[in-house]
Amino acid sequence: MPRRKAEESKLLQHKIQTRVNQTKFKQLTELAKKAANGSTSDLLRDILYNREIKVRTVDKSLSELMPELIRLRREVNSIGNNINQITRYFHQSPDETRKVFYAMRVAGLYDSTGSKIEELLQLIADLGKQWLQK
Repeated sequence: MPRRKAEESKLLQHKIQTRVNQTKFKQLTELAKKAANGSTSDLLRDILYNREIKVRTVDKSLSELMPELIRLRREVNSIGNNINQITRYFHQSPDETRKVFYAMRVAGLYDSTGSKIEELLQLIADLGKQWLQK
């Protein structure tokens, strides 16, 4: 199946050439790399037609903190799963001494959750200082 022909008014029929110095060329190619479409020709076309240029930026500090945040989320999640299992055993157990045993294990898990939450809050505070500067 052949593709549809473009409208005559939208065809790019005329070629324009220009020269720029090395500094301007580097600026344009760097901006084109960051732009959404990635080519210098498309970037220049967007500039000529006064279109919005979307530039992608990557924050290196967030990529350094992301593995730490993922690790903390996994640890807190696994502690929560352990608490849920122990709670189920607690409610299934008819023996009072076993209930005390399960309650003490849950208390220890809650303590370890507290330290993980403090670590997480510290990471969030560091991110806040960086991103919410005045």
